[in-house]
Amino acid sequence: MTNSTEHIKETFTPTSDQNKSILARNYQTELMEQAKGENLIICLPTGSGKTYIAVMLIKEMASSIRESLKKGGKRTIFLVQTVQLAQQQTDYIRKHTGLLVESYYGEKGVDLWHKERWDIEFEDHQVLVFTAQVFRNLVGHDYFSLKSVNLIIFDECHHASGDNHYAALMNKHYDDCPDPPRVLGLTASITNKKIKRKDLMKHAQNLKETYRAEIVTRDESIQHGTSVNVETIPCPSYKDEILKKNESLIIPFDVR
Repeated sequence: MTNSTEHIKETFTPTSDQNKSILARNYQTELMEQAKGENLIICLPTGSGKTYIAVMLIKEMASSIRESLKKGGKRTIFLVQTVQLAQQQTDYIRKHTGLLVESYYGEKGVDLWHKERWDIEFEDHQVLVFTAQVFRNLVGHDYFSLKSVNLIIFDECHHASGDNHYAALMNKHYDDCPDPPRVLGLTASITNKKIKRKDLMKHAQNLKETYRAEIVTRDESIQHGTSVNVETIPCPSYKDEILKKNESLIIPFDVR
C-alpha cells in the first residue's frame, strides 16, 4: 500500500432494493488490509470509522461464512458491551454488507435456549452480534466452538481486564482452539482507567498480550474523528496584565 493510493469507492447491495456506495478513506483501507494478515487492535478517535473498517474486513473474509456450517463453513462474531450497541451494530452491519445478521442478548431470553436452538441460529445467520457474556456462556458450555469462527471482533476492546468477558474468552478458550479465528479489536482508548503517562506502555502491552495482537493507529484519522481536541493556551496572570497597563501601580499584597 503506497501513499499514492486513492480513495477506494465500494459499491454493494444491501437488503434494500437500492444500491448504496461508501467512500473508504485511505487509512481505513490500509488498516483493513493489515487486519487480514494478523490480529490487530485498531485505536482511532471516536467518529473516525472504526466500525466501517470492521465491516470491510467482514466482507473481505465472507467466503467462508457464506457456506453452511454442516459443509465446513464458519461464522463471524461481533462482541459488544451493551444491548444498545448490539442493536446498533447489527443494523449497521446488515445495512452495509447485505449478509444475514442477527443480535443476541439476555433480554431476548437467550439464556433459556437449548443447544438445538443455537444450532439453528448459527446455521441460519452469517454474522452474529452478541453481548459479551452471552457468547462467553455459549463457548463455556460447549454450545459453540471458536474453531467455527473465521473472525471475532471486540468492540470497545479496552475493557479487557481481570475476569472481564473479553479477557476470559481470550485467556480460557483462544489458545486451546486448534484453528483460532482472526481477532480484531476496536477502541478509542488504550484503557478505561485514569492512568499516569508513564503507565501507558504497560497498559498497551497488557492489551496486546490479551488479544494476541498488535496495536495500530493512524494520525490522518484525527481530522475525521469527533473526539474533543484539547488545546492548552498560555494565559498571563491578572497581575501581569494590570501592571502591563499601569506601570506605576503597586499591588498591595506584593509589598513586604
